[in-house]
Amino acid sequence: MSLRLYNTLTKQKDDFVPMQDGVVKMFVCGPTVYDFSHVGHAKTYTQFDFIARYLKKRGYKVTYAQNITDVDDKIIRRSAELDVEPRELASQYEAAYLEDMAALHNTSVDIYARAHDYIDQIVAQVQELVKRGHAYQLDDGWYFDLSTFPDYGKLSGRTEVEAEDSVARIDEHEQKRNPGDFALWKARKPGEPCWDTPLGEGRPGWHIEDTAITEALFGPQYDLHGGAVDLIFPHHEAEVAQMEAASGQSPLVRYWLHGGLLRVAGAKMAKSVGNFMAIRDVLERTDFRTLRFAFLSQHYRSSMELGDITIENARNTRRRVENFARLIDPSHVESEASIALVRRTRERFFERLDDDLDTPGALAVFFDYIREQNRSGEMPGPAAQALLADINDLFDAFDLEDHKVDSEEIEALLAERRTLRQERKFAEADAIRASLLERGITIEDTPDGTRWWTEEG
Repeated sequence: MSLRLYNTLTKQKDDFVPMQDGVVKMFVCGPTVYDFSHVGHAKTYTQFDFIARYLKKRGYKVTYAQNITDVDDKIIRRSAELDVEPRELASQYEAAYLEDMAALHNTSVDIYARAHDYIDQIVAQVQELVKRGHAYQLDDGWYFDLSTFPDYGKLSGRTEVEAEDSVARIDEHEQKRNPGDFALWKARKPGEPCWDTPLGEGRPGWHIEDTAITEALFGPQYDLHGGAVDLIFPHHEAEVAQMEAASGQSPLVRYWLHGGLLRVAGAKMAKSVGNFMAIRDVLERTDFRTLRFAFLSQHYRSSMELGDITIENARNTRRRVENFARLIDPSHVESEASIALVRRTRERFFERLDDDLDTPGALAVFFDYIREQNRSGEMPGPAAQALLADINDLFDAFDLEDHKVDSEEIEALLAERRTLRQERKFAEADAIRASLLERGITIEDTPDGTRWWTEEG
């Protein structure tokens, strides 16, 4: 089965065929670094980290780039509130963002491109738009003229802002030619960062940095662009207009992938709503593996609710995998039936991922395998170990390290506890549970038997 991806541009699942055989150029919109990144960012970037890992697993040579918006209205406003230089504020929160990504094990990005470092390319792209008749100048800067680009709206299917869109950043000016025209280059204002350029003293608009960066890195066309669904309009629509108008080539991107939003307490996360959760604050309450599993157990295009119940369910479910891993004996000679079961599971698992990266479907296949393997009564061996290692290369959500817990001792204690419970000696049975808990080992009685795990997991 070939890899098929739901393409926002075509509104259907398309076979994935990159422009160059075996090579993928991938870009995802990065953060505006004016504050700590929130768990909505964590969902988006963890899911696109998975996508990059999967493309590599399928044999593609992937170059994954993200921009860092370090020149922006939000940064200027926040720096004024805190009485610090905009560049200093942006550097501080960029460093915090990279720390958060490392803490989440989002390791797939090859290039972090700061807007600050691409001013020449931004200016050159605006100049090209001016030259081709797609831009005009007002007293506060240069604007893109939407009337010159009839294809505006082909990505989103609309041309006006709606409630779920990300902050529009379409600057208002009474002399704009069209209501949706957006700023390409903003003229200098007192106290704001600026560059002296042929466009005049000023700084970039928000939308232009992405296309200037991707053109510098990948050229005027490339394979895959990702981001959260709230960026489709107007931000990604503006990217399409800018680059295709400047280059005369279409499409800018072959495959547009958009992730669902994260909701907290039933609403899209926002400071104004009071449900904002920074990544680093959440990671003080849970571990990165549990958070990764929570995100990756959902389809990337689905919205999801994040709360204590979601996190607890994710922790318990991923521990089922870790408990299974403890049963594996790499030296065990597996039966043909057991090896065949692994082979079928592997095929079905990757078939699900080839269908628009269906991670919940793939995980369901794997949990079916665990149940069937456990019912067989046979100890899992090296084939099971290899399968689990391949899965964890993608998910990075399971602790498979040997924590030097004597499994035979624990199983003997659990067998003794079962006997005590059958003899209705509940106080002695509870004492075994308590002694294990003191050693950092938690046990749980289920219809399928007693599960246990260490606090490290």
